[in-house]
Amino acid sequence: MKIILVSLFMTSIAWGQVSQVNIKNFNFKYQAPMGEGEAEAFSYQSKNDESQKVHVEKIGEDFKIVLEGFENRELNFKGAPDLIKEAQDINLSSFNLSFADKFVLTAASANFNSPEKNIDLKNMNLACDRLTAFPEVMDQVISGCIQKMSLKTGSLSTDGESGMDQAFLKAIDEGHDAILGKMGIKNLNLKVTGGKFDLSAEVNAQISGTAKASGTLKYEAVVKKLTVKLSEVKFGILDVTSKVFDELKKQESASMKVSKPYIYLTIK
Repeated sequence: MKIILVSLFMTSIAWGQVSQVNIKNFNFKYQAPMGEGEAEAFSYQSKNDESQKVHVEKIGEDFKIVLEGFENRELNFKGAPDLIKEAQDINLSSFNLSFADKFVLTAASANFNSPEKNIDLKNMNLACDRLTAFPEVMDQVISGCIQKMSLKTGSLSTDGESGMDQAFLKAIDEGHDAILGKMGIKNLNLKVTGGKFDLSAEVNAQISGTAKASGTLKYEAVVKKLTVKLSEVKFGILDVTSKVFDELKKQESASMKVSKPYIYLTIK
C-alpha cells in the first residue's frame, strides 16, 4: 500500500554519485523556499563533518544546501522527488541517515505538506541492502531494497486526492471523500526479501481495521522502471485486490501504468 512512498524515500538520496553519507540527529524546518536546521554530524563523501548548521534554499527545481560549522561547504541537491520538491512545509525531528554498505534511515518524526498531499510519519525505521554492482547510486539503493528491506513506522497519516492510500480507501469505502478523508496507519510493517514483499498495518479512517498486502518487486535499471506485482490486498477478511486496481487505474499517468496484477512505476 505504501510502495510509492518507499520509492520516494529511496530516490531522495540520489545526489549524483555519492559514495557515503552520514547524518546524525538532524532537526530541520523548511517553509518554501527556505529552511534551516542543525545536525550533530553531517558527513558527505567520506568527509568528517561535525555539528553542522544547515541552510537550504530552493532554486527552480533544485535545492542549494549550505553547511556551516566544522567545514563550510555548499552542495547542490538535484532530482529531488516530488514529495520534497512540491512541499510547502517540511519538519524533521531526530532524522538519521547512514549510507555506506547499507542504507539506513530513521526519524522520530517527518512531516511533508504540499497543496496535493500531506504526510506525517512518526518513529520511522527503514533499512536496505546496497548493491554496488550497479554504477548509479539510485540503482544501487533501489535494487538493494528489493533484495532486502525492512520498513516500520509507529504511525503514518496521509491525506490528498491521489495515491495508493486513496485507492485503498475508495476500495473499502465507495463513499470515501478524498478531500475530507484522512488516512491514519499504526504499526506499519513492510518486509522485502528476494523481491517478495509482505505488508501489514492497522488502518484508521472512515472504516478501520487491519490491512495486508503481498506481491513481488522487480526493477529494470536501464529504463528506470519499477514493476510491482500486487498479488493480494486484504482488509480484515475481505479481499479488496480488484477494487484497489480499479481505483489505481483511474490514477494512471506518465509515471504510473496499471494492468492487473501489475503496477509499472517510472522512477525519475
